[in-house]
Amino acid sequence: MNQQKPVSLARLGGAGFALIANVIVGGLLGAAAYKYLHWDWALPVGILVGFVSGFYSMFRQLTVQ
Repeated sequence: MNQQKPVSLARLGGAGFALIANVIVGGLLGAAAYKYLHWDWALPVGILVGFVSGFYSMFRQLTVQ
């Protein structure tokens, strides 16, 4: 079996920060759409899209060597 190199703490920290930043940006965009476009569903959808995109980004950052 091949042993994998452990992921550095900097890469883990960057991936975690990107996840949280994506959720915050999604929430802010959802809040702006709720306020200016009067879409009642915009805030939860914005947070959900930010969460999904954050996990996708984190997965890509940690799998690409």
